[in-house]
Amino acid sequence: MQFSWLFMLVLLSISSGFLFGFAAYKHGLAVKRWGCVGCILGPLTYPLFSTHKRLADMKVRRHGRFRIEG
Repeated sequence: MQFSWLFMLVLLSISSGFLFGFAAYKHGLAVKRWGCVGCILGPLTYPLFSTHKRLADMKVRRHGRFRIEG
């Protein structure tokens, strides 16, 4: 049985899209956008995602639109 690199690439792309979509949902970002970017770029999306998440957090903290629920 021959290992298919194309199949592995497609599987990695789909799983990256799912995982980045879930992470975007968890952090309150645009789910469809990050899911699609994850499918297109795969794991290379991580630096973009982490930078966008950090900038969104700074924007929220700067304008004071957050509540701590406990």
